[in-house]
Amino acid sequence: MLNIPSILLAAGSLATLIAGAPIPSSPLSAARTEEAVTAFSPSLSLNKRTTVYNVLGGNGKTVAGWPSIDAWWPTFDEMFEANRDTMANSCTQWNVPNNSDDEIDNISAAVKEVAETSGIDARYILAIVIQESNGCVRAPTTDNGVINPGLMQSHNGLGSCNNGEVLSPCPYAQIKQMITDGTVGTSDGDGLVGCLKAAGGTGDVSSYYRAARIYNSGSIDSSGNLGLGIATHCYSSDVANRLTGWATGPSSCVPDTIGTLTAAVTTNFRFAGSTTSGDSSESDETTVESSTTTTTTQAPAPTTTSTTTTQAPAPTTEPEADTVTSTTTTTTTMTYTLVHVVPTSTTTPTAAPTSTSAPAASSTAAPIYPYADSDCKEYYTVVEDDYCLKVESAIGVSLDELRELNSGLKEDCTNLWLGYQYCIKA
Repeated sequence: MLNIPSILLAAGSLATLIAGAPIPSSPLSAARTEEAVTAFSPSLSLNKRTTVYNVLGGNGKTVAGWPSIDAWWPTFDEMFEANRDTMANSCTQWNVPNNSDDEIDNISAAVKEVAETSGIDARYILAIVIQESNGCVRAPTTDNGVINPGLMQSHNGLGSCNNGEVLSPCPYAQIKQMITDGTVGTSDGDGLVGCLKAAGGTGDVSSYYRAARIYNSGSIDSSGNLGLGIATHCYSSDVANRLTGWATGPSSCVPDTIGTLTAAVTTNFRFAGSTTSGDSSESDETTVESSTTTTTTQAPAPTTTSTTTTQAPAPTTEPEADTVTSTTTTTTTMTYTLVHVVPTSTTTPTAAPTSTSAPAASSTAAPIYPYADSDCKEYYTVVEDDYCLKVESAIGVSLDELRELNSGLKEDCTNLWLGYQYCIKA
């Protein structure tokens, strides 16, 4: 692994300003974007693509739940249009003029041109652009030991439209130079080309996620965990999400805890209309392993900051790629998506009760949900095809009570974890 002093940050110094989160779209621009996207691919509509943020921990490998290239946006143009509104509003945070339509179009043209000459996937370049500056052509130059200018906050690059003087409009030559500096590299530091080479080349998709971390911080933690080390801990998880559909809305990644995870917590990557999907289903859930240590497990978008630790022991073998399954559960009133997380115990989860009698107290057969009430006296283990209304009917605990006893549950209860014990009585 590369180990470079923290002062030598290759890029990513703007992350503390933009927090890695896209700027929410307006209803008007959302409608315009949908029209543009469907023009590129009639089979793809925005209401069918995955827009939620998937928490991705670990080393970036698909066996740990990270997305394959097949799960990326089907085309660059579709990905670009989904991020157009973000780019149109991205400069407000720095009190400089927002991008014009021509400047946004020039970003697209420059990315395509540099992708062609460099051999780097245009979608990957765009993901780094959005991660670094939200696509603001007048992003300021930062200096934290290394000068990072422009759209990609490159390593002492030549291109900038805000380097002591704000240029409006930003000329195409400067936009292309910013993309070139960040992709090809500069005389002072690697761009994506060099980072991908350092990460092992493009033969394995995990190299893209490792390269993103190198681009951000100059190194990868010696453990290989992309959520550990210096600079922006959520960087690789953010980039992978941008590549697979996340363009608006908040990130569920928690910088202080992402490094405790050894695999993805939630995964839902496929697109309707993707050439790799056999159908147009709106929800494809991937079963992956969650954290395998006794450190804090991160729940998707928890409503509290509870730090209860997972009780499950570490697995004895590495999860195999053939553990991938898919499911979509539907009731007559509402659809619930069951987030599939294989429990870290190798013991089969306990079956759902067949009556309304109180279930047995917690055992080590299945891990306890990390946000369960610390004073819990009785538990229920989530099994295949469970959803909250079904659990409520089976054990006689209302949804409100279930959420009160398990603080990480969303209001609509769409984030149950398969194989985990939830508190039902305290």
